[in-house]
Amino acid sequence: MSPCKLLPFCVALALTGCSLAPDYQRPAMPVPQQFSLSQNGLVNAADNYQNAGWRTFFVDNQVKTLISEALVNNRDLRMATLKVQEARAQYRLTDADRYPQLNGEGSGSWSGNLKGDSASTREFSTGLNASFDLDFFGRLKNMSEAERQNYLATEEAQRAVHILLVSNVAQSYFNQQLAYAQLQIAEETLRIYQQSYAFVEKQLLTGSSNVLALEQARGVIESTRSDIAKRQGELAQANNALQLLLGSYGKLPQAQTVNSD
Repeated sequence: MSPCKLLPFCVALALTGCSLAPDYQRPAMPVPQQFSLSQNGLVNAADNYQNAGWRTFFVDNQVKTLISEALVNNRDLRMATLKVQEARAQYRLTDADRYPQLNGEGSGSWSGNLKGDSASTREFSTGLNASFDLDFFGRLKNMSEAERQNYLATEEAQRAVHILLVSNVAQSYFNQQLAYAQLQIAEETLRIYQQSYAFVEKQLLTGSSNVLALEQARGVIESTRSDIAKRQGELAQANNALQLLLGSYGKLPQAQTVNSD
């Protein structure tokens, strides 16, 4: 084969080895190599908490149940998971263009005489096609790498949504518990103030108290009722936030009663 006929092939082969994409240089991270308190074991303890899963980190069984339910039903996490699957599929499609494509096909036919003639015709055909796109200037490689990085970024975004969901469910649950406890305390306080008001009212009838003391007791009661309304609103908000994170509007767990002891 003459050198002139080999020249186009050599040029095409050389172009496939070229790339216009700049080499990625990872920037230096502005963080210390080692924490100064590592000798005291504080950093090791923090690493243990960081590496522990949420099932190990949380000890409340009710919190674990709610988090498990949210991970199944939460709509934001579903969307993030679907985006990961979409990015993975797109990366595989783009990366497949870098490799040879092989396609095969086959067909057959038969014809005969309906009048009983034994003569018949059978035809069969097969075909095999192979194709390969030359990666000039690394175009296909760079496209595949871009889709790969997009897939990895989407996967990390889904992981961030997962972590944020676990945190928000736990925080909303504890907010619900706190709001219920504060409402319970406010209702108990109202009961005590009402008893005090009745006592002052009896003293007023016997002349051992005055109207000012009675009005002060009534003012404290009204203030406590206002506080109860506020606590009820906070409890409703906490319940709504928790239901939104859970992705369902079923029955929420009953908040625990505060132990007066």
